[in-house]
Amino acid sequence: MCGAKHTMGISPDDKCVRECVRMDPKKWKYALLVGSDLYVLSDQQTPEKFAARKVKVTGALFEKTKILRADKIEAVR
Repeated sequence: MCGAKHTMGISPDDKCVRECVRMDPKKWKYALLVGSDLYVLSDQQTPEKFAARKVKVTGALFEKTKILRADKIEAVR
């Protein structure tokens, strides 16, 4: 809904992300933001614990659909 900016006034950022996805999971999805590119994650359960955090994702990118199949997600410090 607010993208990477979290403009809805919900804080902290991880709560904002989770609230958006829970509000309408058919419309709002967990995604990986890389620069200005956004990649929707195929698995929508695992990323919840990493909401609004920097992560390293290992998997396969389907470039035409910009969907990322995440085989592994790790928090980055």
